[in-house]
Amino acid sequence: MIRRLADSAYTVEKLKQTLLTCLNEKDYADITITELSRMAGISRTSFYLFFESKEALFVALCESIIGKWFQPFFDLNISNEEGRERELFYELIRWLQEWAPALRRAVSVRTEASDGFLLFAAELENNMRRQKVLQAKETSRQKRYDLFIKIYSVGLIALFEWWLNEGEGFEAEEFHAMIERLRYKGYFSILDD
Repeated sequence: MIRRLADSAYTVEKLKQTLLTCLNEKDYADITITELSRMAGISRTSFYLFFESKEALFVALCESIIGKWFQPFFDLNISNEEGRERELFYELIRWLQEWAPALRRAVSVRTEASDGFLLFAAELENNMRRQKVLQAKETSRQKRYDLFIKIYSVGLIALFEWWLNEGEGFEAEEFHAMIERLRYKGYFSILDD
């Protein structure tokens, strides 16, 4: 039983990585379930044991990208771990550069039930809420915080999308400074009013 669960988790991760690899080479619409299954080393029928559709796999991929690459930032104590934050940020930048074509395509995916940009932003927002970055007891303050989460998550994804598409010559240090301003200024200006 334990081995079967481990094999299942491995296969799910393999399918997500396979989709990301395919997105690095071609558009989402051109990727088939048959191709994904073959590359992951499973049958097409087995694919449906893990995901009901290619779109469900895409949603899982978007969620895992946010969880893997953005969640560590929320786990930091911002005031005490600036060095760790910078290290995480540069790891993220290296990963973004390696997978830039796939991420550009993922952000631009539009299907009947999903939208890449909104999926990333929604998952980022959910991570921030789960983390309870700030505990606000007053209703008006909580409303401002909820608004900040929405603005920040969409703004951060938009900033990464811009960087992937147009910021090639833009230094990582400058990009990091922009994100710091977006976060810190946002916290103080929205929550301290």
